[in-house]
Order: sequence, then structure tokens, then C-alpha cells
Amino acid sequence: MATIKVLDPEHPDFMRVLHEGAQTHHEFSERATRVDRIARLVVKPVLRWTPLNDGVLKKLQSYDRPVIPAPDIVTVASDFGGVPGQMFWPRGGPRSTSTYLYFHGGGFFAGSVNSYRRLLEQIARESGARVISVDYRQLPEVHLADTVNDAIRAYEAVLDMVDQPDHIVVGGDSAGGYLTFKVAELAQRRGLPAPAALIGISPLLSLDPANHRKVAQRAVKVSDAYLPPSRVAQIRKRWLPEGAVIEGFADPFNAVAYISSPTFLLATEDEMLRPETEAFASRLAERELDVELHVWRKQVHAFPLLVSYIPEARMAVADAVGFAERQIHGEDWNV
Repeated sequence: MATIKVLDPEHPDFMRVLHEGAQTHHEFSERATRVDRIARLVVKPVLRWTPLNDGVLKKLQSYDRPVIPAPDIVTVASDFGGVPGQMFWPRGGPRSTSTYLYFHGGGFFAGSVNSYRRLLEQIARESGARVISVDYRQLPEVHLADTVNDAIRAYEAVLDMVDQPDHIVVGGDSAGGYLTFKVAELAQRRGLPAPAALIGISPLLSLDPANHRKVAQRAVKVSDAYLPPSRVAQIRKRWLPEGAVIEGFADPFNAVAYISSPTFLLATEDEMLRPETEAFASRLAERELDVELHVWRKQVHAFPLLVSYIPEARMAVADAVGFAERQIHGEDWNV
């Protein structure tokens, strides 16, 4: 079991937050420190200098390989509104009436249900519910407007297939967080039932998170472990080329008025996407929505993906699932 370092509240590095009510996690394990170091020394330089042409994007996707399913989780491939995906639930059958639709991250050019299998299995294990994830279309084959269409089509399909459409939780990390809040916005615009809860893990809330005109203060200096801000500006041109139009707002950060679901948000202390995540939490709270924001120290962007290695990742999944299940089943929920 990895040891966890705990900071005293009087420690000079104790986290400062801007969103009132944010839950801070100062504890960090040696494994988390190791991952942070590797990300900064290896992953960040690669992401900074690797060209973002079609050949490189396709090469990155070719590294995505199937992962051996966990023995305690059932996996079934299916189709959701024309979007291929998979369903996961505990062996022996779901123990919750909830259904989770989880969108993987990867900058809209990487990641898949396969690479997210361990996280999806952990959500199913922790919630006792059925978990659905889809392989939405990505760069270079399509641009972001097509990806958003895949996401809302998948949500509409899940609404039609479940017995209790008011028990659907929509979530995602990074790029998947963007899709999560676009689904919430478009559900409102189209007159569809709103999700029972939303989960945004290090969510991308703006196509230009470094835009200083946005109302997003910084509690600490941004020092992302592996996301170079300069590359986000470059990939943005690929996400939404000239002439491409996204239904509704291009930035979920501006779609607060269209969100009515209780929302769980997670960010890491010095990641690039934290300022907008924290500001977004405050804007949702101003609308008297139930919002829970967790800020973690010494973790990399979207760290819950590493549930097989980092103990804090499993804790974060439990926090997110617990929040969602309580919205549906009440405070006495206990899987």
C-alpha cells in the first residue's frame, strides 16, 4: 500500500482555493509524486514538441490496444445512436438503478473505451450501476462539431434504452468533461430530460482556457504537469476549423444558464484547467445548484484514469460516484 503524505494546515504549501466550499485534498502518495515527476520529465516535452499533423494523430491512436477485462465486471459491446461503445456492470447484475454515460478524454484525438477500461470498471464497481462509454469520432477524421453530435446522440439513445431516464449520470474527464457539459446544455436546448447528475474531472470548459478575458482567477500559478498551454492553442485550430459550427455555445463555460443538474467537479492544484473549473463551480453555485468541487494536490491532470496505480484515484472515483448516487438515491445511499 502506497504511503500518503499529509500536509499540516499551517504548512506554507497548504492549498488556497477561490471557490467557497471547495473540498481540498492535501494528502499525496509516493506513487502520485512519481507519476508527476515522470509526466514533467517525459510526457510534457513530448507533447510540447511532437507535431500535430494527421499522421502523428493516427499513429497515437494506433497505440490504443484492448485491455483484458476485470473478472468481476461484465462487458458488452453495443451501439448507442449509431455510436459504438461498451457497457459495464458488476458480475451478478447491477445493484443500482443508476446508469452512467462516461465520455473519455484525450484532447479529441486520443483515448478510447479500451484505454479507459480500468476507470470504467471502477465506476461500475463503486456504484454497482451500469456504465456506458462510447468511441466518439475524433481528429483527424472529423472536427469537434461532429464529436459533439456523437455525444448527444449517445445520450438520446441511453434515454431511450433505460427504464429510469431520470437516473442517468453523465460524466467525463478533460475533453470528455467538455462533452459532458455540452450534453447537459443541448439536452436543455432540445427539451430532453436533464441528467440526474454531472461529473466533470479536470474538464475542458473552454476551447481557449488561457483566454485571460474570461472571469477565471488563479489561486496559484499554473504549472501543469504535462499539458503545455501553447499546444492547446495550436490544437484548437484543429478542433474547430473555420466554417465549423457547434450547436449552442462553443465553450461550456458560457452555458451555465442551460445547466440544471447537480454537479461534481474535480481539479488538481496547478493544472491549466483549474481556474475555469473553479470559476465554473462558483457560477453554478450562484444559480443555487448543488455543486461539489474537489481540488487535489500533487496530482496530474485527470488522474482518476490511473485507478490501477494511484490510491488517490480510487478515492476520487468514490467521491464522484458517492455524490451522483446521493442525488438519485438520497443521503442514505450505500451500495
